[in-house]
Amino acid sequence: MNGKLEAQKTWGASPTGSTSAKGEIPGTINFFEKARSFRDTVEQPWLPDVVPFSESRGKRVLEIGFGPGYDTLKFMQAGAVYSGIDITSENVARTKQHLGFFGYAPDVQQGDAENLPFEDNTFDIVYSNGVLHHVPDIQKAFKEVHRVLRPGGEFVVLLYNKRSVFYAGVTLIHLLTGAFLKQTMAERRSKIETTEANAAPIVNVYSSKEVAAILASEQFAIKSIVCRKCTPEDLPASSKFGAIYKIVPRFIYDTIGRYAGWYLIARAIRP
Repeated sequence: MNGKLEAQKTWGASPTGSTSAKGEIPGTINFFEKARSFRDTVEQPWLPDVVPFSESRGKRVLEIGFGPGYDTLKFMQAGAVYSGIDITSENVARTKQHLGFFGYAPDVQQGDAENLPFEDNTFDIVYSNGVLHHVPDIQKAFKEVHRVLRPGGEFVVLLYNKRSVFYAGVTLIHLLTGAFLKQTMAERRSKIETTEANAAPIVNVYSSKEVAAILASEQFAIKSIVCRKCTPEDLPASSKFGAIYKIVPRFIYDTIGRYAGWYLIARAIRP
């Protein structure tokens, strides 16, 4: 399987936000507004607390995997000198269209996280939200990030958490239903991503110790690794018990998310 081609097919057909903006046409202002609202209020309301958008004014920022440009907008509104790469060509057009509604013309291009098209020591911040767990060789991607960061620059990366409530539920159902007899866990993980394409993207998961080990092996100095994101949809059999799950107060989900959320957020410095 060509993991990069599968990623292109997956997110070319189904831009991030397709599930939360059902009924809206991708590329329209209504699609972007609806998807971004869900992302900011339900899925990742904690993002500004763990990502240095507000600290990026005047800094050169590279985003790896910008999707339709939701975080691109945050960086550009904060005054960052922004560049972005995405493996999916469709996302280049989507992000230009999205940011154009706000009067921005972002520097975005198609590119590969394992072979960044930039000179050494170029950026103050390299950021990637929910992307690098899809690459074939994450170690190579981290090595490239280290190369393009300036000394003292910061790497901020969000990755899927192996120790999360969500992944525990996926694993449990995979075992209890006997699905493991028909498909590997890697094949089951590929179905986590919603897509209209007949594609099976790479979906890897990591523990905080594994993320720390990869960062250390590429000579990063780790600032922090925290955990976030738990919603009713992240719990086992949410399609059956969703109404019950939604009765639970939001602060309980937020607390669970800090210990067993679906995202690990690592911040590290290139010394």
